[in-house]
Amino acid sequence: MNAIIFDLDGTLWDTSDTVVDIWNKVLSVRCPKLKMTKEIMSSLMGKNKAQFVDDFFVDVEKDEAEMLINEIFKCEQEHLRSHGAELYDNVLETLEKLKNDYALMIVSNCQQGYLNSFLEYYKLKDLLSDYECAGSTGFSKGENIKLVMKRNDIGKAIYVGDTKSDECAAREAGVPFVYASYGFGKSDKYDATLNSFKEIKYVAKELLI
Repeated sequence: MNAIIFDLDGTLWDTSDTVVDIWNKVLSVRCPKLKMTKEIMSSLMGKNKAQFVDDFFVDVEKDEAEMLINEIFKCEQEHLRSHGAELYDNVLETLEKLKNDYALMIVSNCQQGYLNSFLEYYKLKDLLSDYECAGSTGFSKGENIKLVMKRNDIGKAIYVGDTKSDECAAREAGVPFVYASYGFGKSDKYDATLNSFKEIKYVAKELLI
């Protein structure tokens, strides 16, 4: 079977407002010299935990930064599991239409609990054939794309994401990259582009022949 593999942040949902608020609540108590903004968060979306630490906690000792980000991630997961966030338009309806023709998967650089919060709130586990994240395997996004393809015996796949790192992950995995232009990041080398999520059903027909 052929597969459509999705990134999470900036592709399926936008948690930036909620996550920025959570970061600043924790930082105001634990590290008042730092403040998260939506612009900074947008630049960090799609990066793994180690990259978050290196890029945001520049002047904080590594051990302290690790403690802070673990506390923040825990708060994020608890909130998102019970409240969800902003899905992009037509995500659930489009996934329902696609499930009969393609294996649907998610590969993200997020932590395991963050991905599970998304799946649990929107009750998507039964809709997806597989999902994987850097927080679970420790692998790069490209390696995780190859991993889910191998364990599900996928013939052809496309990867849908919104950032340059998503583009690079698709190239590493050897699959076409579909750029979600409505997301957070930028890409200038892609095999197809989406202006809205529902367009994926047309793009998939062209690329997964």
